[in-house]
Amino acid sequence: MARLGEHAVVLGAGMGGLLAARVLSTHYDRVTVVERDELPNQPEARKGVPQGRHVHGLLPRGKDLLEKFFPGLVSELVADGAVECDALQEVRFNLAGYQLKRIPTGYTALQASRPFLEHHVRRRVAALPGVVIRDGLDAAGLLHDSAAGRVIGVRVWDADHSTEEDLRAGLTVASMGRGSAVNTWLDGLGYGRPAEEGAEIDIVYSSAYVRLPEGALAGDKMITIGVRDMPPRALALFAVDGNRHILTLIGFGGERPPRDAEQFAEFVGTFAPRDVFDAIKNAEILSPVSTFRYKANKRRRYERMTDFPGGLLVTGDTLCSFSPVYGQGMTVAAIQMDVLRRCLARGDRHLARRFYRRVTSEIDNAWRLTVVADNAMPHVTADSVPDRVAALALDPMLAAAARDGIVAEKLFGVIGLVESPTALLHPKVTSRIGVANAFAQLDRSALAAARLVRSMRQ
Repeated sequence: MARLGEHAVVLGAGMGGLLAARVLSTHYDRVTVVERDELPNQPEARKGVPQGRHVHGLLPRGKDLLEKFFPGLVSELVADGAVECDALQEVRFNLAGYQLKRIPTGYTALQASRPFLEHHVRRRVAALPGVVIRDGLDAAGLLHDSAAGRVIGVRVWDADHSTEEDLRAGLTVASMGRGSAVNTWLDGLGYGRPAEEGAEIDIVYSSAYVRLPEGALAGDKMITIGVRDMPPRALALFAVDGNRHILTLIGFGGERPPRDAEQFAEFVGTFAPRDVFDAIKNAEILSPVSTFRYKANKRRRYERMTDFPGGLLVTGDTLCSFSPVYGQGMTVAAIQMDVLRRCLARGDRHLARRFYRRVTSEIDNAWRLTVVADNAMPHVTADSVPDRVAALALDPMLAAAARDGIVAEKLFGVIGLVESPTALLHPKVTSRIGVANAFAQLDRSALAAARLVRSMRQ
């Protein structure tokens, strides 16, 4: 790989920042990762990743990219306790009353707690030649060469802000999360702020690690169940490392799932099947209950900025923060870094412009899925007519995926970000959606007729 410079800096040691360091390590002599938190030596949740205590998904494409960046990592993770899941064979995916048909698709997902996964990736990154992870440092601002219109590094300070240090770099990658200060820095330097878009969705999580009774929910390594009836509720139950499950209960639009584990089963019993209710009712609670609130999706359109400094890239959740319900965050971060890898292979000339142009289409795919699914919820108001139309089309697609294995496989490929949403518009797929819904209507008519006959006999 072509050498592009002596030193690069990454702000943030979350999954996005760690993957950025991996990509940069092939082009720069040294890479410094700056992290505000004191990083644990073991797989432990930390303050800077509050969502890390809740269910996380690594979609099939994300798993494949992790293996691409770190050959052998998936086998290492599984050997240490992570769970590989054959989708859709070992997945109970139930949304709005429709369960996707359970078939082997050839896709595999990787299930692990966020601290476990981040710990293993961080260990791999720390072992890379020239990479140093410095924790307990807070980024104070960008170093800027106004004459060249270029960021030339970052100023950092220690935990109590008593000591400052300038880290000069040929490239600074900011992967600091949704609440990053980088936009304030850009505005202060005269570049302005990127346009933003998104929607209020107001989601609240309550999560705990649990151990299910022996034999409970056998064959279900992943269960997701969501209802749109008011009040809308959902749950995710994933087998993860440590021979345990992580259970996340979800409330939407002002609905609050219980913070007391003793009330978990009562909440689940209002919308989940009996076997799921029984398993959770009789589960051993292994951890305190953690809560997390997510107010709105947010996407920042850096590709539309007319002026942007050289020597800087903004990535990760700062670029686009998705509803956590759909498990896209880590996979989209990996996709962004794969785009960066391809851009750097062509050098660093006009890097930001090329990166944002190429990453926009990738984010578009995941963003459209989130927008459509969120707009189908009763407490969310669609911003546009196309969004409302797309949300209305979701139920017929789910109904077809419940009956037709080909539609289910295609839909899961799109959800897993392996295929583009346009794959669902192929005539072969749309025709099967039409046929499946026609049969579903016949079933509903037959059921209604049977109920009528029974009532007349009574």
